[in-house]
Amino acid sequence: MPTVNRHTRPPARPCSRLVTSEIMPAPTERHPLTGEQRKQLDQDLVYIQERLQEIIVLMRVCYGEASQPAVRAEEAVGALQRLKWELERAPEVKQAGG
Repeated sequence: MPTVNRHTRPPARPCSRLVTSEIMPAPTERHPLTGEQRKQLDQDLVYIQERLQEIIVLMRVCYGEASQPAVRAEEAVGALQRLKWELERAPEVKQAGG
């Protein structure tokens, strides 16, 4: 059974959501996420949450339960959860001509 290094990043994949500034909308324009973008965002957030949980364990082991690094890692998980709640509350916009 091959060993897995849990602290390496997965291979980078092209991200169609990140585009150059020349085709980005003006700050006042708003465009809802497409279904595919929302699906990918949800997957990304799950991955980030898993990694943050691993980081919390590492910070607790290396620095102690009440250390600033451990506390900050826990705060990062809290911030991520608040982002997820806000995304759930955001109205889902149906796009015409799908």
